[in-house]
Amino acid sequence: MKTFLLWFSLAAAVVAEPPITLGDTWKAGLANLAGATGMTTSLCVVDDQAQTVLEWDSQRLLVPASTLKLATATGILQQSGQNQQLVTRLQMVGQRVRLVGDYDPELTSGDIENLALELIPKIKGPIQLEVTPPDPEPYPPGWSWDDLSSSFAPPLSALVFDHGLVPLKLTAGRQLQVKGPAWAPSSALNFLPRFGEFEMLVIPGWDNWVMAGQLTPGTEEAVTVPMLRPELAAARLLSEVFKRNGVAVEVIPPGPAQGGTAIEASHRSRSVQQMLLQGLAESDNLVLECLYRRFRRPVPRAWAGQTLRVVDGCGLSRYNLVSARQLVQLFQSEPTLVDYLPRAGQDGTMKRRPVEGQLRAKTGTMSGVSGLVGEFTGVSGRRYRFALLLNGFVGAAAPFKKAEDELIAQLVKNL
Repeated sequence: MKTFLLWFSLAAAVVAEPPITLGDTWKAGLANLAGATGMTTSLCVVDDQAQTVLEWDSQRLLVPASTLKLATATGILQQSGQNQQLVTRLQMVGQRVRLVGDYDPELTSGDIENLALELIPKIKGPIQLEVTPPDPEPYPPGWSWDDLSSSFAPPLSALVFDHGLVPLKLTAGRQLQVKGPAWAPSSALNFLPRFGEFEMLVIPGWDNWVMAGQLTPGTEEAVTVPMLRPELAAARLLSEVFKRNGVAVEVIPPGPAQGGTAIEASHRSRSVQQMLLQGLAESDNLVLECLYRRFRRPVPRAWAGQTLRVVDGCGLSRYNLVSARQLVQLFQSEPTLVDYLPRAGQDGTMKRRPVEGQLRAKTGTMSGVSGLVGEFTGVSGRRYRFALLLNGFVGAAAPFKKAEDELIAQLVKNL
């Protein structure tokens, strides 16, 4: 009886203003956190019959951060895309060779080298290596420019490889020495003189990486920087492999397709299903953004005709706007999505989250943004799907993540 009364009070919160509800108590505590002034929160919880049991501001459009990755996964699952593999091809027609990418986020420089080695025995004489055109949108709208120097926001390309990153070693002496892979650009650095901590930057409008700050003479720094032009890096890599194996190669700009029979070497990825599982667990922007483009920017069926804004597939854009209710609708429209959710205490970004209620959820985090979307089991044994979004706080996300965990724990105990 007690459990029923608690459930009834939660359900009543949807249609009435009870004196004290679990949600009101939680929001009051949240307001006392440093940096919470002016923050907006939104919650939607539904039961296993898709009936709403608790909500507030559930239709307000907010920035979802990485919880948007669930929409990308839903769109792919609704195309049965999880069973596919991505195929990267090295094709030769006559003496012209071109590399055709398939947005494989797990492609490596070793895979590309192996394609060249497979094709070399079939090459007779010199070749022309065609550079693949650049992606027309290497960075989606709304990606913050100061994120572009980080490992979690490399530029997008159908030919991205090595996770879009380049390892470099910098040695400070009379002259700065820069060592990297053979396919890295030979003049890769610009300099931004300033005092303070050394860092490597990607700055819009600058063609190369920008070294800012100072290195002490005699010291070495190992850094990893985003790959600025993946298609050029791939061309340099192939050219180096061909020349090393005695093939004369001329690098040329892209041109019209040639007629004739293509000789081909190909590399197949592991399944998209495996990529989705790992990409959601680790909240990997590159994986979800590549798959979003590979599957032609899929829109979940449940969102057709709704008011919202989605401009990327990974949630890094601050232009994205969706509601908590729309995020919960993803589970109703694609039941198998639950199987792709990271498990609390076990997987990726959920590894350190409390395990009450067999919680499975996708996290979302940006400066001033946090979210949690998933499923838990209440004390009654019933399953509940939920979406919780927080926008507009100031400071570290950790206290707000803890508050999310406390709310879920209370829901588990009272439902």
